[in-house]
Amino acid sequence: MDRLYNWLILRSIKGLGERSIKKLWETFGSAEAILNADPEELESLLGSKRAEALIQREGVKEGHIISLLKRVEEENISFLTLEDELYPKRLKDIPDPPPVLFYRGKLKQVPLFGLVGPRKPTGYSLIWTERFVVEGVRSGWGVVSGGASGIDSKAHMTAVENGGYTVCILGFGILKAADPLFRRVEKSNNVLISEFDPEERGSKFTFPKRNRLIAAFSEFIVVPEAGAKSGALITANYARSYGRKVYVHIGMGSSQSWEGCYTLLKEGTADLVKGPEDIFDTSGEMDELAEFLKTPRSLEEIASFLGKGSGDTLSLLTKLEMEGRIRRVGPFYSSC
Repeated sequence: MDRLYNWLILRSIKGLGERSIKKLWETFGSAEAILNADPEELESLLGSKRAEALIQREGVKEGHIISLLKRVEEENISFLTLEDELYPKRLKDIPDPPPVLFYRGKLKQVPLFGLVGPRKPTGYSLIWTERFVVEGVRSGWGVVSGGASGIDSKAHMTAVENGGYTVCILGFGILKAADPLFRRVEKSNNVLISEFDPEERGSKFTFPKRNRLIAAFSEFIVVPEAGAKSGALITANYARSYGRKVYVHIGMGSSQSWEGCYTLLKEGTADLVKGPEDIFDTSGEMDELAEFLKTPRSLEEIASFLGKGSGDTLSLLTKLEMEGRIRRVGPFYSSC
């Protein structure tokens, strides 16, 4: 707890943001060393005004920090600081990593992709998201998203229901995660993460801020649907600034629901993805399906075999039929 105490003190100092704290950490290696650093060294790194604020502990509310430490201990909330080896390296590499991360659940070393979209998506995009996440899980990937209703929730729950790994980045404190989705994520060997104090409420400031962490955790970002002013575009822009690849999907061509995706494509900041087969190796599933279809099967039988919905299965079968890999005879499908 002493380590967390020191980082909370440092994080509270007036005028000292994440970028400045990262610079100090890279120089001194720990919060304790920063708080006890030579004033002249601090001034050379921060300038006289911020160095003086650090030395005088300006803005620090000792009572609040003691109360916060007690709450973390009482609620058995896990935490990581910049000086911890387990702190995710991908976050340490961004310009403004959170000095402290609070989390519940299990952090795993799994390759991750981000998937973000609107709170009120089309039914088409929900089906597409489910299929994409299923294939990602089958290929050994975990999924990162923001825990919001709509696309985010669909991504998290699909990963959980298919035995995959998901990281839920919250735009509020851990103790404000009351939705059943969050309990399901936490209790299924996945993880909830927040940079905000455990009881902090979400706001128009916190949600956009957390989007940089979704981008930072991810090796690439997928946007299955985004309107012209979608918050998913904020995540996509962060991803590009961090050197991550961004993929967008275009569903129903003329719909305004994909205007943001069109914008990213026209700007040249994203690539088009038709489906998971464009990114993941789905050949194993196709080989198994070809073997299964040596005997003609109905749509319902194939959907059950694949573990997909009827609509998603029909889309896949139509694609394979057009490619000449299967044929349809009446209500049955078989390998060519």
